[in-house]
Amino acid sequence: MRILLISSAFSGLTQRYYTELEDAGFLVSVELHSGDIAQLIEGVSLFKPDLILCLFLTKYLPPEIYRNYKCLIVHPGIKGDRGPSSLDWAIQNGEPEWGVSLLEAAEEMDTGDIWAHKTFMMRQTTKSALFYRDVTQAAVECLWEALSYFNAPNFKPEVQDYSRPDYKGKLQPLIKQQDRAINWKIHKTDEILRRINAADGSPGLLDEIRFLFLMRIKKAV
Repeated sequence: MRILLISSAFSGLTQRYYTELEDAGFLVSVELHSGDIAQLIEGVSLFKPDLILCLFLTKYLPPEIYRNYKCLIVHPGIKGDRGPSSLDWAIQNGEPEWGVSLLEAAEEMDTGDIWAHKTFMMRQTTKSALFYRDVTQAAVECLWEALSYFNAPNFKPEVQDYSRPDYKGKLQPLIKQQDRAINWKIHKTDEILRRINAADGSPGLLDEIRFLFLMRIKKAV
């Protein structure tokens, strides 16, 4: 089976997927999506994959690809969650549980059918720590579950349905600096920590902290 990984960078999760699949005997290749659509389409066409897995995309996947190949996208969010800042919002809002969904690529972002879904309990830690441990492990579990269904004749992925009680996610916008801002007069310590943890890495949290130093000078007699 030929599996192509499409990612905007050869990230830690991309490397984990590559290693897992190669160790299992799959023929695996990686195509970086930097925004050059023609180059991306050419790379996909040359490899001729049976399945495309998209792991870390900062650019939209062109319809010329997902309409002609089976494409599954790793989304770090619970069922129904949509948007590019899923983990940021989850940490900042203090969600007790979060998850990873393996979604079929669709025209509208994060609306595709669900092939696999895993959840984990949230820890009070940075976004990087959550992503490289909890999110990555859940994503790997989703991978193997989806592959077990791939050639199953009776398998049908789950159509997203917000009327179901297990759909607790929603569309969230791209988180911006004004959303991350700390109000030192209103926000309590735990909320301040969540905002700092959610902004871990790039772009970070922009703030200004002033230290007032008081120095008492004892006059020599």
